[in-house]
Amino acid sequence: ASLLISDGATYDYGTVATGASLDKTFTVSNTGAFTASAIVNGGSLASPFAYKGGSYPGTGGNCGATLNAGASCTVVVTYSPAATGVQ
Repeated sequence: ASLLISDGATYDYGTVATGASLDKTFTVSNTGAFTASAIVNGGSLASPFAYKGGSYPGTGGNCGATLNAGASCTVVVTYSPAATGVQ
């Protein structure tokens, strides 16, 4: 499997006020020849990032435990800064 996440290796949420939040839907594509399984298990995200609604793949996302070769799915990540500055 070879996974590609939309928007490149990094994504800039821009300026978000402390105490506010902003959601972003990312597309995960398996560009490899094999099914991805252990990699597409959700894992956890470090604060101030979280899956929308609190669990993988985020409310509105449709990724599951596996991703077939040539397939794509989405995850929704919420950015909720609790402090000012670059994060």
